[in-house]
Amino acid sequence: MRSSRLSCLSPSAIVALVITLAIIAIFGFSSGSALFTAGSLNAHTGKSLGGVTSHLEIGNDCAKCHSAPWSSATQADLCVTCHTDISQQLAKPDSIHSLMIKNESIACHSCHPDHRGPNAPLTDMVSGTFPHDSTGYSLRSHKQRSDGQAFLCSDCHSQDVTNFDKALCSTCHTQANKTFMDSHTQAYGTECMACHDGLETISKKFDHSSAAFKLEGKHIGLNCQDCHTKPRVLADFLSLPPACSDCHAKDDAHKGGFGMDCGSCHKVAGWKPATFDHNLSAFKLEGKHLDAKCTDCHINNVFKGTESSCFACHQKDDKHKGKFGQDCGACHKAAGWEPATFDHNLSAFKLDGAHTKVECQKCHINNVFKGTSQVCSSCHNDPAFHLGMFSGTICSQCHNTSAWSPALYNGPHPGISNDEGGSGVNHGGKGCRSCHTTNLNTATCTQCHDSNSPGGED
Repeated sequence: MRSSRLSCLSPSAIVALVITLAIIAIFGFSSGSALFTAGSLNAHTGKSLGGVTSHLEIGNDCAKCHSAPWSSATQADLCVTCHTDISQQLAKPDSIHSLMIKNESIACHSCHPDHRGPNAPLTDMVSGTFPHDSTGYSLRSHKQRSDGQAFLCSDCHSQDVTNFDKALCSTCHTQANKTFMDSHTQAYGTECMACHDGLETISKKFDHSSAAFKLEGKHIGLNCQDCHTKPRVLADFLSLPPACSDCHAKDDAHKGGFGMDCGSCHKVAGWKPATFDHNLSAFKLEGKHLDAKCTDCHINNVFKGTESSCFACHQKDDKHKGKFGQDCGACHKAAGWEPATFDHNLSAFKLDGAHTKVECQKCHINNVFKGTSQVCSSCHNDPAFHLGMFSGTICSQCHNTSAWSPALYNGPHPGISNDEGGSGVNHGGKGCRSCHTTNLNTATCTQCHDSNSPGGED
C-alpha cells in the first residue's frame, strides 16, 4: 500500500494546524502586542515631531515606523515624515545624511536603533556601521589609537558628530610622535586633511610604481619633500612636473649650455657614467673622433654653439701652418691624418699626363701649397739641349704634359719654309731631335736626305 504524497493535508494534520493557530491567536490577544514587540521604545524626550515627543509615545501603533510588507513605502520614508529636518538635509548633496543615503545598504536603524529600552541611546555608531568613507574620509587607518584601544566617535567628534575639529589631527599625532610631526608640518603645513583621506593615498604605503613617474636608481629612498617641495593639497603631489631639470637645475654642471634634457646623457643610477649619442647632433662622430674626450672639443663644458670646423680644433696640429687653408677635410679624413688625399683638379692648376704621378713635395717645397707658381720653368729648368735659345717660359709651345718628347716646334724655323707640302716647321711632323741630334745649333739633313733632292731623291 503506497503512502499519499499529500499526507500533510490529512484530516489529523489539518486539525493540528488549526489548534496551533488558535493557541497563537489567543496568546497574542491576551498579551497585547508583546508577542510581536522586540522591546520597549525609547523614552528620550525632545521637541514634538509627528505629534509625539518620544518614540515611547507611539505605543502599539507599529505602522508609524514599520510599513506593511505589501506597501511600496520604506521605513526610511516613514522616518522623514516626522523628522522633517532630515528630509531637508537629504536635499543637500554634501550633507552627511545625503552622503549616507547613497549607500543603499545603510538604513536609518543602522545608526539609530530602537526597541532597546527607554534609556538606550538613539544614536549608536560604535558598532562601525557608519559608512565613514562616504564623507570623503575613511577610517581604515584609524581602527586603533596609539594605546591599542579602538577608536570611538567621541575621540574625534564632540557631542555633535556632524562637526570635526581639524586641529585634533595635529594634537593627537603630536602626542604620538612630536619629532615627526614638527618636520612634517614644516614640510607640508597643518591642513592634514588637505592631503590625507584615511586611505593612505599618499603615505609610507604609497606605491610610487603605480604613478606616472616610477622611482628607480638614486630616486629610491628619497624623502617625499625632496621632490614635492611645500605641497599643501593632494593636487600638488599629482601636478609635479616629471622633467629632470625641474629638480636638478641646481646640479647642472653645464649651466644649461647642453639643454634641459638630462636623461639624454645621464641615468637614474647616477650622474656618472654619462653617455651621449653624438649622432643626434649636427656633428656626427666618426673615426678617431670616437676616441676623443668630450672636454677635448667642449672646453669648459660649453656644448651649445661649439665650432664644428676641423681647423677650430686641429689648428695646433696643422703641419702646413695654415698655408693650405683651413679646410682640413679636403685632404684628410676622420679615420686619421694619413693617408691624405687631394683632388688637384679642384685647384687652378689641374693635373694631367705625367703630372698625375708627381709627388706633392716635388712642386710644393717645404709644404708650401698656397701661392705655388704654375709656370713650367719654376719646376723644369731649361735643359742644356736648348742652349738658352728660348728666352720665354712657355714650355707648352712645344711640349705637353704627356712627356717631353716628342716635342713640336711652333715658331718660324730658319732655313725651312712652311710650304703646303708639310715640309716646313717640324718638317712633316718630325721632332726636334730628328734633325738636331746633339743640340739645337747642329742639324744634319743628310740623315734623312741622301742627295740635294728636297724630296729625298737622288
